[in-house]
Amino acid sequence: MYRIASSPIAGKGCFATEPIAAGTLITVMDGRECSFDEMVEIVNSGDTAQSDSFGIEDDMYMQLEEGPRTFNHACDPNAYIRGKNDLVAMRAIAVGEEICYDYSATMNDNEARILSIGASLWTCPCNCGSYNCRGIIDQFKTLPAERKAFFVENRFLQDYMLRHFG
Repeated sequence: MYRIASSPIAGKGCFATEPIAAGTLITVMDGRECSFDEMVEIVNSGDTAQSDSFGIEDDMYMQLEEGPRTFNHACDPNAYIRGKNDLVAMRAIAVGEEICYDYSATMNDNEARILSIGASLWTCPCNCGSYNCRGIIDQFKTLPAERKAFFVENRFLQDYMLRHFG
């Protein structure tokens, strides 16, 4: 359904090898499930970058395997995370198109807890090239109101995010 190749967005990315219809399950974002404390230990040990901490529940993360880490962010994505960790086509995806999801739509980190351990919330400059590029990847709550409403109204969010924002 997809192949990994060099990406104009960042490093490597995942590209459709066949047409993908809207609503199609593309892959399950697999990895090791970790509590907040376990993820802090893993990041501090240097085994993974803070940017690879994929939220799946309040104070629960997944240390993604290499394949799922290769899906890049886009501010105008063609996929989203449904349930806990299913990557699903948001719209039809053409052969050769890079498959991307909006990382911000998965981020609702406990800021007070993160600051209490002397860390800061992860953000990243965005160079996705989308017509509506925000210039930064940040927490869901920082998205413009109309973008948040788009994700909520279409249910293009994980279950735990829908509980908070839906």
